[in-house]
Amino acid sequence: MSTPLQRFFASLLYLVVVACKPIDPQPDTILSSATKVGFYTNAALKSLKSSNDSLIYRPGDYEITVYRLVYKTTLEDGIQVTASGIVCVPKQLSVTAKAYPLLSFQHGTAFTSGDALANSNLAVAAFSYPLLYATYGYIVACPDYIGYGEARRQLPHRYEHRQTLAQATVDMLLATQEFMANEGIKSTPQTFLTGYSEGGYASLAAQKLIEEKYADKINLAGSSCGAGPYAMSAFFDYVTHKPTVGGVANQIYAWQTLSYNSIYNVNKPISYYFKSPYAEQIGVSLDNARRITVSFDKICTDEFRADVQNNSSVFGKALADNDLLSWSTQTPTRLIHSQQDEIIPYLTTQQVYNALTKNGSKKLNLVSFKTGYHIPIDVIALRRSLEWFQSLRE
Repeated sequence: MSTPLQRFFASLLYLVVVACKPIDPQPDTILSSATKVGFYTNAALKSLKSSNDSLIYRPGDYEITVYRLVYKTTLEDGIQVTASGIVCVPKQLSVTAKAYPLLSFQHGTAFTSGDALANSNLAVAAFSYPLLYATYGYIVACPDYIGYGEARRQLPHRYEHRQTLAQATVDMLLATQEFMANEGIKSTPQTFLTGYSEGGYASLAAQKLIEEKYADKINLAGSSCGAGPYAMSAFFDYVTHKPTVGGVANQIYAWQTLSYNSIYNVNKPISYYFKSPYAEQIGVSLDNARRITVSFDKICTDEFRADVQNNSSVFGKALADNDLLSWSTQTPTRLIHSQQDEIIPYLTTQQVYNALTKNGSKKLNLVSFKTGYHIPIDVIALRRSLEWFQSLRE
């Protein structure tokens, strides 16, 4: 269902059809092409109405240009994949040239390829958040992830998979750096990370990867991660053994189950994971899972539930591979979550906070809300993240 904000985007976005700019290959380059796909005048930005989404646009005297980047990223086994994303570049009209910090925004769950940011459909809900950050003077990079945009014909989306989400995010940042250098776009040394739900998980996974392998190329100034399943083993233990809300939650949990079944070569039939008649319904279409109203634990087989709790099982090892517990961060970091979240249980954030704090993370803070469902806490998380990033800017 489209919101008033999305309908404004559809009417106010000025799409610009231009040819792709081929990038001369260099030894370390990962950027393949950059295409200008949209432009917001200052008048258009000022006319945005967003009361239903609780977003407040204060564009000052900015205008924003949107580019689509195509770049190369790498899977865990070394296979190279062509990926894509968008970059929102602000320009302050009263200033001839100004440097802005770089912000990487990781979007939440996209149920269809049409929701992809770089799919020439810029009036999707996820686009409203990057646009908001850009109106506050951030160069905003947004990866599509594997399975969307340019990569949609190569592989299905690897839902909630640590390695591919992290690498696609990091490579999008590096591609954005190349793009800015090619175009003469100035940026400050600071880079921020943020996202919610799958985007929160992707952000923390990317943060870990950057600190371990890319600290010399990406200077993290702050990271704000909302409602991600960071403690994956505990997350799946909860949803397969405790009451959950059914509906769209079932689609999310079933999607991740079958995604791991493929990625980690578990290669079990759907009937191994889900009881009849649910296995047959999900086998026809994953979308059918959201029509199942009973709790997820009621549709799971006893064998699958036992596998989740068995650290030695192939599926148990897959879950452990996606945990984000065994490290410490030196980046100023906020973890944002509601204790009432009905989709991603709060315990995932509590566990990662406890683990990272125990491991020596001195700049980690937990921002907890006592009430509020998964949506619309995402908007509150965005506003809190923006306020905090503003205080960290140099």
